Amino acid sequence: MLDAKTYSNTDLINLAKENFVNLKINAESENGQKLFDEFKGTGYPLIVFLDSNGNELDRFYGYKPSYEFSIKMKNILDGKNTFTYFLTEFEKGNHSSEILKPLADKYREKGEDDIALSLYLQLLNEGNIAKDDFVESKYYIATLSLKQNNIKLINDFLIDFQDTDLFENAVYELIYHYQKNKQIDEELSTYQKYLINLYNSPQFLNSYAWRMTELNQNLDDALDKVNLSLSLLNQDDQAYPMVLDTKAEVLWKLEKTNEAIQIINQALLIDSENQYYKAQKEKFENSK
Repeated sequence: MLDAKTYSNTDLINLAKENFVNLKINAESENGQKLFDEFKGTGYPLIVFLDSNGNELDRFYGYKPSYEFSIKMKNILDGKNTFTYFLTEFEKGNHSSEILKPLADKYREKGEDDIALSLYLQLLNEGNIAKDDFVESKYYIATLSLKQNNIKLINDFLIDFQDTDLFENAVYELIYHYQKNKQIDEELSTYQKYLINLYNSPQFLNSYAWRMTELNQNLDDALDKVNLSLSLLNQDDQAYPMVLDTKAEVLWKLEKTNEAIQIINQALLIDSENQYYKAQKEKFENSK
Protein backbone atom coordinates (compact mmCIF):
# COMPACT_ATOMS: atom_id res chain seq x y z
CA MET A 1 0.00 0.00 0.00
CA LEU A 2 2.83 2.42 0.85
CA ASP A 3 4.66 1.53 -2.36
CA ALA A 4 1.57 1.85 -4.54
CA LYS A 5 -0.13 4.92 -3.09
CA THR A 6 2.40 6.85 -0.97
CA TYR A 7 5.94 6.34 -2.20
CA SER A 8 4.79 6.99 -5.78
CA ASN A 9 3.72 10.58 -4.99
CA THR A 10 6.03 13.03 -6.81
CA ASP A 11 5.95 15.78 -4.15
CA LEU A 12 6.70 13.27 -1.41
CA ILE A 13 9.55 11.74 -3.43
CA ASN A 14 11.13 15.16 -3.94
CA LEU A 15 10.74 16.09 -0.27
CA ALA A 16 12.39 12.81 0.76
CA LYS A 17 15.26 13.05 -1.75
CA GLU A 18 16.06 16.66 -0.89
CA ASN A 19 16.06 16.28 2.91
CA PHE A 20 16.63 12.65 3.92
CA VAL A 21 18.89 9.70 3.26
CA ASN A 22 16.28 7.07 2.40
CA LEU A 23 16.73 3.38 3.05
CA LYS A 24 14.15 0.62 2.59
CA ILE A 25 14.79 -2.78 4.17
CA ASN A 26 12.70 -5.94 4.04
CA ALA A 27 11.95 -6.61 7.71
CA GLU A 28 11.43 -10.29 6.97
CA SER A 29 15.00 -10.73 5.68
CA GLU A 30 17.76 -11.82 8.07
CA ASN A 31 19.28 -8.34 8.36
CA GLY A 32 15.87 -6.71 8.37
CA GLN A 33 14.69 -8.85 11.27
CA LYS A 34 17.80 -7.95 13.26
CA LEU A 35 17.12 -4.24 12.73
CA PHE A 36 13.43 -4.64 13.52
CA ASP A 37 14.34 -6.36 16.81
CA GLU A 38 17.03 -3.78 17.56
CA PHE A 39 14.48 -0.99 17.21
CA LYS A 40 11.92 -2.99 19.23
CA GLY A 41 9.42 -2.86 16.41
CA THR A 42 5.83 -3.68 17.28
CA GLY A 43 4.21 -3.62 13.82
CA TYR A 44 4.70 -3.46 10.05
CA PRO A 45 5.66 -1.42 8.18
CA LEU A 46 7.92 0.44 10.61
CA ILE A 47 9.23 3.85 9.51
CA VAL A 48 12.03 5.26 11.67
CA PHE A 49 13.66 8.69 11.37
CA LEU A 50 17.23 9.00 12.66
CA ASP A 51 19.59 11.96 12.95
CA SER A 52 23.15 11.93 11.57
CA ASN A 53 24.37 10.29 14.79
CA GLY A 54 21.87 7.44 14.61
CA ASN A 55 19.61 8.82 17.36
CA GLU A 56 15.91 8.20 16.85
CA LEU A 57 13.91 11.35 16.16
CA ASP A 58 10.55 9.73 15.60
CA ARG A 59 8.76 6.70 14.18
CA PHE A 60 5.38 5.55 13.01
CA TYR A 61 3.74 2.33 11.89
CA GLY A 62 1.45 1.30 9.10
CA TYR A 63 0.05 2.92 6.00
CA LYS A 64 -0.09 6.69 5.75
CA PRO A 65 -1.44 8.51 2.67
CA SER A 66 1.08 10.78 0.97
CA TYR A 67 -0.15 14.00 2.60
CA GLU A 68 0.14 12.52 6.11
CA PHE A 69 3.55 11.07 5.33
CA SER A 70 4.66 14.51 4.10
CA ILE A 71 3.41 16.12 7.31
CA LYS A 72 5.45 13.61 9.32
CA MET A 73 8.60 14.48 7.35
CA LYS A 74 7.98 18.24 7.68
CA ASN A 75 7.53 17.80 11.45
CA ILE A 76 10.93 16.08 11.56
CA LEU A 77 12.51 18.95 9.62
CA ASP A 78 10.81 21.56 11.83
CA GLY A 79 11.44 19.68 15.09
CA LYS A 80 7.73 19.62 15.96
CA ASN A 81 5.48 16.88 17.37
CA THR A 82 8.30 14.34 17.37
CA PHE A 83 9.62 12.06 20.07
CA THR A 84 12.62 14.33 20.65
CA TYR A 85 10.38 17.41 20.82
CA PHE A 86 8.08 15.94 23.48
CA LEU A 87 11.01 14.49 25.46
CA THR A 88 12.80 17.86 25.45
CA GLU A 89 9.66 19.61 26.69
CA PHE A 90 9.21 16.99 29.42
CA GLU A 91 12.82 17.35 30.56
CA LYS A 92 12.30 21.13 30.76
CA GLY A 93 9.61 20.43 33.36
CA ASN A 94 6.54 20.63 31.13
CA HIS A 95 4.42 17.76 32.49
CA SER A 96 1.11 18.91 31.10
CA SER A 97 -1.26 16.41 29.53
CA GLU A 98 -0.42 17.90 26.12
CA ILE A 99 3.14 16.63 26.56
CA LEU A 100 2.62 13.54 28.73
CA LYS A 101 0.12 11.82 26.44
CA PRO A 102 2.08 11.99 23.17
CA LEU A 103 5.33 11.22 24.96
CA ALA A 104 3.78 8.12 26.55
CA ASP A 105 2.47 7.11 23.12
CA LYS A 106 5.92 7.56 21.59
CA TYR A 107 7.59 5.41 24.24
CA ARG A 108 4.93 2.72 23.78
CA GLU A 109 5.54 2.74 20.03
CA LYS A 110 9.27 2.40 20.73
CA GLY A 111 8.61 -0.72 22.78
CA GLU A 112 9.78 0.90 26.03
CA ASP A 113 6.78 -0.29 27.99
CA ASP A 114 7.92 0.52 31.54
CA ILE A 115 8.51 4.19 30.73
CA ALA A 116 5.25 4.41 28.78
CA LEU A 117 3.32 2.84 31.66
CA SER A 118 4.83 5.29 34.14
CA LEU A 119 3.89 8.26 31.95
CA TYR A 120 0.31 7.05 31.42
CA LEU A 121 -0.09 6.65 35.18
CA GLN A 122 1.31 10.15 35.71
CA LEU A 123 -1.11 11.47 33.09
CA LEU A 124 -4.12 10.13 35.00
CA ASN A 125 -3.13 12.33 37.93
CA GLU A 126 -3.31 15.44 35.76
CA GLY A 127 -6.41 17.52 36.45
CA ASN A 128 -6.79 18.81 32.91
CA ILE A 129 -7.03 15.68 30.76
CA ALA A 130 -9.40 15.24 27.84
CA LYS A 131 -11.95 12.42 28.10
CA ASP A 132 -10.56 10.57 25.08
CA ASP A 133 -7.02 10.81 26.45
CA PHE A 134 -8.25 9.48 29.79
CA VAL A 135 -9.90 6.45 28.18
CA GLU A 136 -6.89 5.78 25.95
CA SER A 137 -4.53 6.01 28.91
CA LYS A 138 -6.61 3.54 30.91
CA TYR A 139 -6.60 1.23 27.88
CA TYR A 140 -2.83 1.38 27.41
CA ILE A 141 -2.19 0.95 31.12
CA ALA A 142 -4.35 -2.17 30.99
CA THR A 143 -2.73 -3.60 27.84
CA LEU A 144 0.81 -2.86 28.99
CA SER A 145 0.04 -4.47 32.34
CA LEU A 146 -1.33 -7.49 30.48
CA LYS A 147 2.16 -8.04 29.05
CA GLN A 148 3.25 -8.48 32.68
CA ASN A 149 0.54 -11.13 33.15
CA ASN A 150 -1.68 -8.75 35.11
CA ILE A 151 -5.17 -9.41 33.71
CA LYS A 152 -7.09 -7.46 36.38
CA LEU A 153 -6.76 -4.07 34.70
CA ILE A 154 -7.92 -5.28 31.28
CA ASN A 155 -10.94 -6.93 32.90
CA ASP A 156 -11.66 -3.71 34.80
CA PHE A 157 -11.45 -1.79 31.53
CA LEU A 158 -13.91 -4.17 29.89
CA ILE A 159 -16.38 -3.55 32.71
CA ASP A 160 -15.97 0.23 32.89
CA PHE A 161 -15.65 1.18 29.21
CA GLN A 162 -18.07 -1.01 27.27
CA ASP A 163 -19.43 1.96 25.33
CA THR A 164 -16.08 3.16 24.00
CA ASP A 165 -14.37 2.53 20.67
CA LEU A 166 -11.56 0.69 22.45
CA PHE A 167 -13.77 -1.95 24.01
CA GLU A 168 -13.47 -4.41 21.11
CA ASN A 169 -9.70 -3.87 20.96
CA ALA A 170 -9.46 -4.68 24.65
CA VAL A 171 -11.36 -7.94 24.10
CA TYR A 172 -8.89 -8.93 21.37
CA GLU A 173 -5.98 -8.11 23.65
CA LEU A 174 -7.32 -10.43 26.33
CA ILE A 175 -8.04 -13.19 23.82
CA TYR A 176 -4.57 -12.94 22.29
CA HIS A 177 -3.05 -13.03 25.76
CA TYR A 178 -4.76 -16.34 26.48
CA GLN A 179 -3.95 -17.62 23.01
CA LYS A 180 -0.26 -16.77 23.35
CA ASN A 181 -0.12 -18.52 26.71
CA LYS A 182 -2.02 -21.55 25.36
CA GLN A 183 -4.86 -21.04 27.84
CA ILE A 184 -7.47 -22.44 25.48
CA ASP A 185 -10.30 -22.77 28.01
CA GLU A 186 -9.89 -19.13 29.06
CA GLU A 187 -9.69 -18.03 25.44
CA LEU A 188 -12.90 -19.86 24.53
CA SER A 189 -14.77 -18.53 27.53
CA THR A 190 -13.69 -14.98 26.64
CA TYR A 191 -14.98 -15.38 23.10
CA GLN A 192 -18.30 -16.73 24.39
CA LYS A 193 -18.62 -14.00 27.01
CA TYR A 194 -18.11 -11.10 24.61
CA LEU A 195 -20.00 -12.46 21.62
CA ILE A 196 -23.03 -11.03 23.39
CA ASN A 197 -21.53 -7.53 23.44
CA LEU A 198 -20.05 -7.73 19.94
CA TYR A 199 -22.89 -9.44 18.12
CA ASN A 200 -22.98 -6.58 15.59
CA SER A 201 -19.25 -6.65 14.83
CA PRO A 202 -18.52 -8.51 11.58
CA GLN A 203 -14.82 -8.52 12.44
CA PHE A 204 -15.30 -10.14 15.84
CA LEU A 205 -17.77 -12.70 14.52
CA ASN A 206 -15.34 -13.60 11.75
CA SER A 207 -12.42 -13.78 14.18
CA TYR A 208 -14.37 -16.18 16.38
CA ALA A 209 -15.39 -18.37 13.43
CA TRP A 210 -11.85 -18.59 12.06
CA ARG A 211 -10.39 -19.41 15.46
CA MET A 212 -12.90 -22.23 15.86
CA THR A 213 -11.59 -23.75 12.61
CA GLU A 214 -8.06 -23.61 14.05
CA LEU A 215 -9.20 -25.30 17.24
CA ASN A 216 -11.66 -27.58 15.43
CA GLN A 217 -14.32 -26.76 18.01
CA ASN A 218 -17.87 -25.31 17.97
CA LEU A 219 -17.98 -25.53 14.18
CA ASP A 220 -21.77 -25.38 13.87
CA ASP A 221 -21.80 -22.26 15.99
CA ALA A 222 -18.90 -20.88 13.94
CA LEU A 223 -20.99 -21.33 10.79
CA ASP A 224 -23.88 -19.43 12.37
CA LYS A 225 -21.56 -16.60 13.38
CA VAL A 226 -19.80 -16.30 10.03
CA ASN A 227 -23.18 -16.19 8.29
CA LEU A 228 -24.19 -13.39 10.64
CA SER A 229 -20.93 -11.60 9.85
CA LEU A 230 -21.69 -11.79 6.12
CA SER A 231 -25.20 -10.47 6.69
CA LEU A 232 -23.75 -7.39 8.39
CA LEU A 233 -21.43 -6.57 5.49
CA ASN A 234 -22.09 -5.13 2.06
CA GLN A 235 -20.80 -7.29 -0.76
CA ASP A 236 -18.55 -4.46 -1.94
CA ASP A 237 -16.92 -4.26 1.49
CA GLN A 238 -13.20 -5.06 1.37
CA ALA A 239 -13.66 -7.63 4.15
CA TYR A 240 -16.45 -9.52 2.38
CA PRO A 241 -14.29 -12.04 0.44
CA MET A 242 -12.19 -12.66 3.55
CA VAL A 243 -15.29 -13.58 5.52
CA LEU A 244 -16.39 -15.80 2.62
CA ASP A 245 -13.03 -17.55 2.95
CA THR A 246 -13.72 -18.12 6.65
CA LYS A 247 -17.11 -19.59 5.82
CA ALA A 248 -15.50 -21.88 3.24
CA GLU A 249 -12.97 -23.05 5.82
CA VAL A 250 -15.74 -23.76 8.36
CA LEU A 251 -17.68 -25.76 5.77
CA TRP A 252 -14.57 -27.71 4.84
CA LYS A 253 -13.93 -28.53 8.50
CA LEU A 254 -17.54 -29.73 8.69
CA GLU A 255 -16.74 -32.02 5.72
CA LYS A 256 -19.09 -30.08 3.46
CA THR A 257 -16.44 -29.83 0.76
CA ASN A 258 -18.68 -29.07 -2.22
CA GLU A 259 -20.27 -26.18 -0.35
CA ALA A 260 -16.82 -24.96 0.66
CA ILE A 261 -15.75 -24.90 -2.99
CA GLN A 262 -18.87 -22.95 -3.94
CA ILE A 263 -18.16 -20.32 -1.29
CA ILE A 264 -14.46 -19.93 -2.13
CA ASN A 265 -15.49 -19.50 -5.75
CA GLN A 266 -17.61 -16.55 -4.64
CA ALA A 267 -14.53 -15.03 -3.00
CA LEU A 268 -12.58 -15.57 -6.22
CA LEU A 269 -15.29 -13.85 -8.24
CA ILE A 270 -14.63 -10.75 -6.14
CA ASP A 271 -10.84 -11.10 -5.98
CA SER A 272 -9.87 -13.34 -8.88
CA GLU A 273 -6.09 -12.90 -8.55
CA ASN A 274 -5.87 -13.69 -4.84
CA GLN A 275 -3.32 -16.49 -4.57
CA TYR A 276 -4.46 -17.48 -1.09
CA TYR A 277 -8.05 -18.05 -2.22
CA LYS A 278 -6.74 -20.07 -5.17
CA ALA A 279 -4.70 -22.21 -2.76
CA GLN A 280 -7.76 -22.66 -0.56
CA LYS A 281 -9.79 -23.87 -3.53
CA GLU A 282 -7.04 -26.31 -4.49
CA LYS A 283 -6.88 -27.58 -0.89
CA PHE A 284 -10.61 -28.18 -0.86
CA GLU A 285 -10.63 -29.92 -4.24
CA ASN A 286 -7.69 -32.17 -3.37
CA SER A 287 -9.45 -33.32 -0.20
CA LYS A 288 -12.45 -34.76 -2.08
